[in-house]
Amino acid sequence: MSILDNVLEHDAKKNKSNKRSTGLHISKQASGKFKEEFSETLDMNDSQRYQSNGVIFTKVSDNTATLKYDGLLAKYGADDVYTVYGFGNNTNWENVQTIRMNRFGNSFHTDIPTMHGKNVNIAFKDSADNWDNNSGMNYTFI
Repeated sequence: MSILDNVLEHDAKKNKSNKRSTGLHISKQASGKFKEEFSETLDMNDSQRYQSNGVIFTKVSDNTATLKYDGLLAKYGADDVYTVYGFGNNTNWENVQTIRMNRFGNSFHTDIPTMHGKNVNIAFKDSADNWDNNSGMNYTFI
């Protein structure tokens, strides 16, 4: 188990003890089975599920969102951070692209496109190819 996994596990336990909402959404499919989505809405008024991980996602128009990142890579001194994003199912991303984020102090910012009716799946990496992908679950917004 890496130090990043330890930090994220500690945060998960802390969030559970605070009895915060996990943001887990369950939708019923036509087959009658339940599909779990580890995601959150794009509504700016909702609490940000990933804020404790240093990820702020703000919908600014119908087809654009702003990302602010001051997560693990930023905290451990990354000189550059890249947003890797795609759309659709979190296990089968579509239209995957990478954008270099702009640094402002100790945080990184960028705008990314969104697609109506599609999840936005996000992970972050630095120039040394270290990743912050939410312990393999990615950061998913619907």
